[in-house]
Amino acid sequence: MYIQNYSCTTAAGFGTRVLMSALHSGKDCSLPVESGGRVCYLEQKPEKNQTYKNIFVNSFKQLGLPLLEGLSKEAYSDLSKSRVALIFASTKGFIEDFIWSATSENIRTHADPFTEICQDFTESVGEIEWTFHCNVSNACASSHVALEYAQDLFAAQRAEYALIIAGDLIGPFIYKGFQSLKVISPSGNRPFSGDREGLQLGEAMALLLVSRDRKSPQDLQITGVASDTEGSSITRPSLNGVGLLRAIEKVNSQSPLHPDLVIAHGTGTKFNDSAEEQALSRFLTPLNQLNTPITNTKWCIGHTLGASGLIDVIAACEILKTQKAFRIQNTQNKENGFQGNYLTASSDVEQYRKFRQILVTSLGFGGIHAACSISSEEMINEARR
Repeated sequence: MYIQNYSCTTAAGFGTRVLMSALHSGKDCSLPVESGGRVCYLEQKPEKNQTYKNIFVNSFKQLGLPLLEGLSKEAYSDLSKSRVALIFASTKGFIEDFIWSATSENIRTHADPFTEICQDFTESVGEIEWTFHCNVSNACASSHVALEYAQDLFAAQRAEYALIIAGDLIGPFIYKGFQSLKVISPSGNRPFSGDREGLQLGEAMALLLVSRDRKSPQDLQITGVASDTEGSSITRPSLNGVGLLRAIEKVNSQSPLHPDLVIAHGTGTKFNDSAEEQALSRFLTPLNQLNTPITNTKWCIGHTLGASGLIDVIAACEILKTQKAFRIQNTQNKENGFQGNYLTASSDVEQYRKFRQILVTSLGFGGIHAACSISSEEMINEARR
């Protein structure tokens, strides 16, 4: 599965360039909210009285245009003649538009909070033959599971391309839910640190176009993606990280993993970070790769729920292209006893300059955990030479 193009909008601003600038410069895009904690809102403010659905639709349309315009004439021509799947990954879609007003009488008349977004988006890009579209809602692992579904479609020869669109917005339904779990940090997000107090939520929209076949020697490749579901808890992973470890091992079975960097899920909660540390350490130790650097994006743009995996995949692509990693700027020191090589605020990232393969991990409510690997064949060939 090969990456053809991508685009995103986050609290850092519109576009991939501003996202990477914020990550490299150590910018925390969060703002305090009245009820406590911090949230990373999309920079582009919605118009007054605009519905959540309209924010989704307009954002995806704005992102879709530069994504398609960024393709070469040959690539766009091939896309328009091929079978293309549209997969919408989101934790909750635009459920805020009716969750507070629904009654026992009208609840059954509401459409699901995902399908209309896909329908409006496909109509806005009329030249593409959309073979079908579907929705993936697997909590915060939604983006990874969407990529896994695309991988299955390609293997079954059911599509030549897949466009993954992912997004979530933060309203009272989500914020109060996380607040009731007591996982909102009152003092900011510090993943993998000993003094971490929880997560900060964020908003994001992202698009990723992938193809079944390689289109050029420069194409980045998703060499493997897999998910695993455990039954430990509804709202946290098993403490030994076994579910995520199994997902990573499934990716390794698809194509051997020797990552030069890990972009970890890293919510900043006690349970999630500990479980992820366990899984990564248990996988990397037998490979003699415990020194593999580990970084994270949520300290900068917040936990963007169903979009978080796609945002991290985009960040991985940019690192492979530029050969420049970024720190977990809000984290001064990793927790005592953690074995991973976390790129904290004082880490020397310049020493890491040969990135050929990046592992991206994701954990979700319901015990749905996932991982994927992105590789640069160009960099691998250079290393071999």
